[in-house]
Amino acid sequence: MIHISPWEATIGLMECAGKTLRKGGILLCYGPYKKGGTAVESNLAFDRSLRSRDSRWGVRNLEDVIEAAKKEGLTLDSYIEMPSNNLTVLFRKEASTN
Repeated sequence: MIHISPWEATIGLMECAGKTLRKGGILLCYGPYKKGGTAVESNLAFDRSLRSRDSRWGVRNLEDVIEAAKKEGLTLDSYIEMPSNNLTVLFRKEASTN
C-alpha cells in the first residue's frame, strides 16, 4: 500500500495506527523500500515504473516511513529482509502514548 499510493496515504496509515492501536500494538508493513535513498536495481526500476504511472507513487525511503510512524507514537521494532528485495517492517505503538 505504501508504494502504490500517494505519500499522504502513508501519513494517513500512520495516523490511523497511532490512534487505534493499543499500547504495544503492532503495525506490519511489507514491500520494497529504499535505504539511504537507494536500493537494488530491480527496486529502482520498479520505482521508475510506479512513478511513470503516477508521479505520487514510488518506492519509499525507509527512513521517511520510520519518521512518519514516529510522529504518531510508533517506533520501529524490527525489519526482516524478504524475497524479491522486499522488507517486512514491524512498528510498535509506544507504551507512553494513548
